[in-house]
Amino acid sequence: MAVLRTGLGLQAAITALFALVLLILPGELSPPLYVSLAGFAMAAILIASRDISAYLKVFISVYAAGYVLLAGSKALATANLLPATVSALLPPAFAATAAVVFALIVMLVSYLKPIRAITQITDPFFMNRDEPTQEIKMFRWFGNTEGRIGQRLVALSIFVSFLDVALTLRFNFYYRDMYNALQEYNADVFWYQVVWVFIPLAVINVALGMFDLYVDSSLHIRWRTWLTRSFYQRWLNDSTHYRIPFTGEEADNPDQRIQSDVNLFIQQTASLSIRLLSQAAQLVSFLVILWTLSRDFILPFTENTVIPGFLVWMVVAYAVVGTWLTHIVGKPLIGLDFRQEKVEADFRFSLARNRIYSEQIALLRGERAETVRLRTFFHSIIENYVDIIYRRIKLIALTFSYRQASAIFPLVLAAPSFFAKKITLGGLQQTSSAFGSVQESLSFFINAYITIASYKANTNRLASFNRAISKAEALSGAGYGLVQGNGTGPNVTASGLTLALPDGREIVTAGSFTLGKGAATLLTGPSGSGKSTLFRAIAGIWPFGKGRVDVPEGQSALVLPQRPYIPLGTLRGAVVYPSTTDQFSDEAIREALVAAQLPQLADRLDEVDAWDQRLSGGEQQRLAIARAVLAKPAWLFLDESTAALDEPSEAGIYRMLRERLPGTTIVSIGHRSTLHALHDTRIDMTPGQDGRFTPTELSGAELAK
Repeated sequence: MAVLRTGLGLQAAITALFALVLLILPGELSPPLYVSLAGFAMAAILIASRDISAYLKVFISVYAAGYVLLAGSKALATANLLPATVSALLPPAFAATAAVVFALIVMLVSYLKPIRAITQITDPFFMNRDEPTQEIKMFRWFGNTEGRIGQRLVALSIFVSFLDVALTLRFNFYYRDMYNALQEYNADVFWYQVVWVFIPLAVINVALGMFDLYVDSSLHIRWRTWLTRSFYQRWLNDSTHYRIPFTGEEADNPDQRIQSDVNLFIQQTASLSIRLLSQAAQLVSFLVILWTLSRDFILPFTENTVIPGFLVWMVVAYAVVGTWLTHIVGKPLIGLDFRQEKVEADFRFSLARNRIYSEQIALLRGERAETVRLRTFFHSIIENYVDIIYRRIKLIALTFSYRQASAIFPLVLAAPSFFAKKITLGGLQQTSSAFGSVQESLSFFINAYITIASYKANTNRLASFNRAISKAEALSGAGYGLVQGNGTGPNVTASGLTLALPDGREIVTAGSFTLGKGAATLLTGPSGSGKSTLFRAIAGIWPFGKGRVDVPEGQSALVLPQRPYIPLGTLRGAVVYPSTTDQFSDEAIREALVAAQLPQLADRLDEVDAWDQRLSGGEQQRLAIARAVLAKPAWLFLDESTAALDEPSEAGIYRMLRERLPGTTIVSIGHRSTLHALHDTRIDMTPGQDGRFTPTELSGAELAK
């Protein structure tokens, strides 16, 4: 990209020099001076924009290429080095200068805070060096990395948009010439304009529209694929999803943000940014035309009062007033759209929870309470949506009135000059068309206000989710510093350990703490004494604390919580989780199920069901035990993982684990006294005077007591 930008800077300077040479040559070969000066300005912009967003650099590079193409082509046409038919299709010389102005606008807005918030989300895709996604065939040959393909697709999309603006300019002059031919009854000129100007322009315009759709769709699917994978991989990596609630950022409903918000963000970013900047290019181009046409315009309802550039001032005032009124009416939509997404997600999440916990709700006869809860959530949706409806009605009333007035307003302004025979019918048509194009560009904010409001709300949600992930990734403690390391010895050890709750209250303290390898250890203590928190710290997912925890290097560990996670899909996938189904044979999976006292499931491995609802609590816990049998970890942490079983079944599970996993060290949390005989040592969470609990290994006498 840097090499390309350097090359474009040199080409812009060379093109500017060529135009300057043509300017100083004697004769009629004299392009405007501003075309040459714009080339040197373009080279300076390329140098000054080296440190801006990678996404916006693509825009500047494309418009630099646009300047070189347009200015170079115009210079060649001026020097009679192009065929007349090709020269006739070229846009005016100031179109090249518009590209330079546009590049300057992009560079300046890149420093705005809202734009930086957007580019923090966009840039990682365009800067990545991942190999191209193999399953997406469109434009796979366009680069050797996914980021480079994305840059080139954006560049191509902008270039197509730039060509569309150039075609619009050329159509404007075509309509002028055609209507003048009609006014003069000149059939030869009329048919020349239709056959040799309109038909080629129309064919190019249709082909350009088809190609533009293909390019934009290819960019969207590649960008969404990469960004979606990036978010869900970062969200799931290293227990980040577990730490996000502790960051203090608004990151509710991550499923919606990854699935819906990412898709909408990409769609709106590509559409609004490219469209907004093409509108800016169109604005600059048609302002020049409108100024030229209205230099001698007579002020309406006067005889000879002339105001230079009268139509330019009127279209600016017309658009500014409309934009201001629309901003006043439409501003509340931003907050309403943000809230609508939230209440919709809350309602959807509540429905999903009812499906997951249907058995518990049925046993508790909780249907009425859930109905009231759902009614409350849905009432929030309706209440907010009604506010959106009334706000949109007001906005539509304004924008529709504005649009209707836009059709007649330029004709009313230009009519006095036409009736005074100062402009031709073609000039009147060109004036109306140019006025409409300038007004359309200036009114882009007006016409797209609803989209922009939705885009801002969506960007805020995605940005807060991105910040939450970044904070969770960087979270190492609540102002402390809990260090997770790999010890050289066989035991799990801790030193200077203090564990705290998210609110900062300390609940566990231990100067030194050891879990011996090979000895089954039972961790006991009252509820709320920090037993599960200690397990989480050993597992490396608890961020609040200080001190150091060392686990033996190269030894695997498996933590089974009281309520196991059962993924969607086949029973086979649920048993082998978190491993993949190809890592174990059918026979090994069946043996594990039988060992875990689930022989009735041994022949149902390929059944797809909602197993978290189909299996009872005890069956789910035994399924988790089957995972341990398959995984054969060096350390197995059981956090009340057999609490749903009866005591004989629980004892049978422990005996089976000791027999089938002789190399596994079992550490359990439990409250039943029957667990004491199933373990070799016991550590009790002893309360201190300061309210903190200390893990204390009990001696033989204390165990007997």
